[in-house]
Amino acid sequence: MKYYLSVFLLVFVGVNVHAQSLSMPELTNLATLTNEQANNALIYGKPFKKLYWQAVNGIQLVHYRAGDLPSKFENIVIGDGTKTSEGIFLHTVTYTTSNTKYVLSLIAQAKDAGLNINFQGVDASNNIYLFDNSFFAVKIYINVNNTQGIVEITQKEYIAVD
Repeated sequence: MKYYLSVFLLVFVGVNVHAQSLSMPELTNLATLTNEQANNALIYGKPFKKLYWQAVNGIQLVHYRAGDLPSKFENIVIGDGTKTSEGIFLHTVTYTTSNTKYVLSLIAQAKDAGLNINFQGVDASNNIYLFDNSFFAVKIYINVNNTQGIVEITQKEYIAVD
């Protein structure tokens, strides 16, 4: 009887647990993909659903959401970025969550991945962490009242040597 009770509890608890949907390497990888490739990765490989798209300054932004409970929402915006003078589009991916534990985990993953921390500080509304490496600039903000976290990953322009 104890066995069945413990199995029931494990299954019940496992159903109600929602882990972070994306890791730091997965977020940086999204910044290297086209919108179509990123859409496929989020829809078919992760628990994200497309919410809507919008056109801003001629760029198509696509919004995705994972999570059922307001305390577990994870949002992704893809399609943003800038075009270089050579015509190369440098992508920006924005991840937002209402669970700041997820963002703290991403900060630890950024450090473990060897991203250099260039700045750590606080302003009136956010704790701010700025990371980078040769390929990406990562800005992480955690609201001072711990109600929201934002991670913005932008591709950097780099020169390929033949």
